[in-house]
Amino acid sequence: MSTNGEIAALDVDDDSDAAGRLAGRRWLYRSWLTSLGTFLLLLATIEACIRGFDIPSYIFPAPSEIILALYKGFAAPLLSQSAYYTHLLTTLTEALSSFAIGTVLGIALGAAIAEFPILRRLLLPYVIGLQSVPKVALAPLFVVWFGLGISSKIVLGVLLTFFPLMVNTIAGFASVEKDRLELMQSLKSSPWKTFRYVKLPSALPFIFAGLEMAAAYSVLGAVVGEFVGGTRGLGVLMLNRNAALDIAGSMAALVLLAVLGITLQKVVAIARNRLLFWAPSKDVLQNPEPRQD
Repeated sequence: MSTNGEIAALDVDDDSDAAGRLAGRRWLYRSWLTSLGTFLLLLATIEACIRGFDIPSYIFPAPSEIILALYKGFAAPLLSQSAYYTHLLTTLTEALSSFAIGTVLGIALGAAIAEFPILRRLLLPYVIGLQSVPKVALAPLFVVWFGLGISSKIVLGVLLTFFPLMVNTIAGFASVEKDRLELMQSLKSSPWKTFRYVKLPSALPFIFAGLEMAAAYSVLGAVVGEFVGGTRGLGVLMLNRNAALDIAGSMAALVLLAVLGITLQKVVAIARNRLLFWAPSKDVLQNPEPRQD
């Protein structure tokens, strides 16, 4: 009898989990549909206002004109200057490279500063001072030092991405519960095992929060570098379209930048939900409504 009762209880638990996952998917689909409907309504409102007030396209183009500019950019020959493919690939390469390098540097430096207090006293003031300098002021120097290629944009992007990762990494290691550290000490654990099995898992939610910010900053660094000096990229395309008073084409490049930044951030968020399935914020994002017992 007890065995049958345990089996029945397990079946009830499985049914509850399946129902919870189904409810989470339904809420996610509803949120997507709501967001899409709100976006389309906003576009229609802007289109109607521009047409109704007869606003010139060189001041603020209608959404239909921006969509047409996007179509022309992707319908152009692959290697032509008016096509978006080369510019988009260049900006994406710069953003991904700066994101990868900034991630490694930010996590490594943050972990080292958190583990060795002497490094906090030696390095942290210089890092904060460097971060306080406006990156736009450094961009012309990077163009002189590293040239007009992608190297100067990557360096600028690294400066923008590594600092939030470093700060979040330090905060993550500082949030480790003392009880866990005392338990590892009582078990005579080595510093490496304590770092690997206790400190690093506790810091991962903070690190992934920094990664989501760094994903957006990497695109920002690439575009700012292209504004200062570059031959290809969405930033260069925007400058060329502005010079030709093609505001619709310039805003189409802005749309591509927004989509690029959102895509990178969503990829990091999906990786976070996959790897940190035990993090409580995942359940809140998927089903924010309180459970009724």
